[in-house]
Amino acid sequence: MVKEQTAQAIANAADCYQKNGVEAALHEGSEAGAEAGARAEGGSSEPESTPDSESEAEAQPQPPQPSEAENREAESRVSEVEIPSVGKILVRADADGYNEEMMLTPAMQGILLAIAKARQVFDKDGPEAALIKAFHEEYSRLYMLAIEKATPQNDPRLQHVLVYFFQNRAPKRVIERALLEQFADRNLSFDERSISIMKEARSKLRLIGPEDMDVEEYTKWHEDYSLFRKVFVYLLTGLEQYQNGKIREALNYLVYAYQNNTMLLRNGENRGVEESLIALYRRKCLTELNEKAATLFKSGEDSDVMEGMSIMNDMVIPCMHLMISNDISQEDLDAIEVMRSRWCSYLGQDMDATLQEKLGEFLPRLLDCSAEVIVLKEPPKIRPNSPHDLCSRFAAVMESIHGNSIVTVK
Repeated sequence: MVKEQTAQAIANAADCYQKNGVEAALHEGSEAGAEAGARAEGGSSEPESTPDSESEAEAQPQPPQPSEAENREAESRVSEVEIPSVGKILVRADADGYNEEMMLTPAMQGILLAIAKARQVFDKDGPEAALIKAFHEEYSRLYMLAIEKATPQNDPRLQHVLVYFFQNRAPKRVIERALLEQFADRNLSFDERSISIMKEARSKLRLIGPEDMDVEEYTKWHEDYSLFRKVFVYLLTGLEQYQNGKIREALNYLVYAYQNNTMLLRNGENRGVEESLIALYRRKCLTELNEKAATLFKSGEDSDVMEGMSIMNDMVIPCMHLMISNDISQEDLDAIEVMRSRWCSYLGQDMDATLQEKLGEFLPRLLDCSAEVIVLKEPPKIRPNSPHDLCSRFAAVMESIHGNSIVTVK
């Protein structure tokens, strides 16, 4: 009953925030925390394990337990870690699951800051009330971040999955569970207060049954966000490669960015990336590669002709077919006509018979995009990226685009 009342308190405060703003939500969270503390003093909480599990545990041989003195000694060995936007935290030497790289992500920094703000509530009313307070601190922060206007150098959706959920009007139950899972992260096992709040969050998650949550719906929201981040990685890598003169590699990334982004945008404009940016640099890559291939072909040198044909057959023509098979913009249509005209201009010129034969072989594919099955290369390999890395790369590449400077690929 206590846990059900706590879950209800979280939902009530979330509603209060959306209706009346941050201060009202935090006031609601503080009252809920005080009530939870009063309930904790008036009665005992439910045991985390069942009698069956306890009897099974007794039947198993137990390893020797460390003495109380050894426990105190382990807890006394701490190290100081500097976390941006949070400050210094003390990490126990025996912390289980602590990963410093994960602690530096924007999402985890927000959780740490929320737990720090709930310190007084924890000391006064215990971990359940502290979880409620920290939950609403972070909920409010992420909601405010979600309603901020994005700039060309900053997309807040990269910082946290909940910003993406807020902007796309995900169901409240999806948002609340996703945030609760953040507080249940094992990386929070670095001091007693965080461990207690983490355990409290896990106990709340165990109370969520199939009747309370559509698992398929919840999974789909996370899959969409994962695809959104993949689109961003494709886009950023393509822009970085383009600015460093690697046009073929850039086009490959941008083609996949556009295709995946199209799937996201079917469900709403905030589900994906700005389509015009991907389309613009896809056109730039296409037209530059087409011009390079035409110049190589015209040279007549066997190696140059082969390279030119390879560019057209492997990259340019498949990409043109994809563009035409989707809802194509006028800008893309104009670019394709220019590329076709470049090759058709060779028809009236004197050239070697071998060149004329090769031109006759591939020109129909260039002119009739409906007569061929589209075959793309394997998706380009991408390295994992933390949200912090994506945010900094996005800022750098957009600054480069607007400032005409070169991006360094790290």
